Amino acid sequence: MGGCSPLLDRFPHTEVRKLDGHPHHQRNHGQATVVGGSINAKLHPLPDLQLDKDGKIKAIVPVVAAAHAAQGGAKQPALYYAIDPPLVVNFEEGSVVRLLQISMELMAHDEKAIDSVQKNIPLIRNNLLLLMSNRNYQSLMSREGKEKLRQEALTEVRAVQKKEGGPDVDDLLFTSFVVQ
Repeated sequence: MGGCSPLLDRFPHTEVRKLDGHPHHQRNHGQATVVGGSINAKLHPLPDLQLDKDGKIKAIVPVVAAAHAAQGGAKQPALYYAIDPPLVVNFEEGSVVRLLQISMELMAHDEKAIDSVQKNIPLIRNNLLLLMSNRNYQSLMSREGKEKLRQEALTEVRAVQKKEGGPDVDDLLFTSFVVQ
């Protein structure tokens, strides 16, 4: 359609029509009218195509999409479970008694893992309290010390889940961390 190729280069899935000069149609003196292809192309992109050995056209499935489909489709959204009330322990630093209070949430993408955590929460709380009570004040003040405690707590929760036959949780997050 003469004169439209720059437009077609920018919008490859755009339909181009020339008005036919019918009395009820607007005349545009040889110009083309573009009909909504760019939005449609973005909403409904065409797959890449290739000829197979039998001469049939088939769609090429990207490797990422194929791997995603093999995993059972879309990934489940993250689910969170708050360990409530916050865990509180006291420990000694020299002659001073310190208090540690931590609010935690467990994250999983499997609802069965969250259900299992709820059933096992007394055992999980017990093990986390024992883990937290053996801390050094100075180590809790550094980011590395907090991260180490978080990783150890996650390992403890996963050990309980494994022992009790529940699915693994994905992560453990500190939502509040107070040392006095």
